[in-house]
Amino acid sequence: MNAPAATDLPQKQEALRTNLLCLLETCPAELCNPGDCPLYALRNLKYSERLEWFNALSEADLAYLAAYHAVCFEMKLAEHLLAENWHATS
Repeated sequence: MNAPAATDLPQKQEALRTNLLCLLETCPAELCNPGDCPLYALRNLKYSERLEWFNALSEADLAYLAAYHAVCFEMKLAEHLLAENWHATS
């Protein structure tokens, strides 16, 4: 597998930032602001304060946030599918 071209990196970083900005609004898995989310308190702030916090994140912080979100989203999806399957077989 080849490494991405260096010129692709800024575009990918910008796409990552854009996608992560959506997390400041709501949880995409639950379409709300679940209390067990590490972004819960942040989502209760004014948008300008959330944006200031987000813009201060390092690339490492953004990578962590993206990884955390991916794992959390997969877990919530699996829980939903298990519950749906359980109801279908009950």
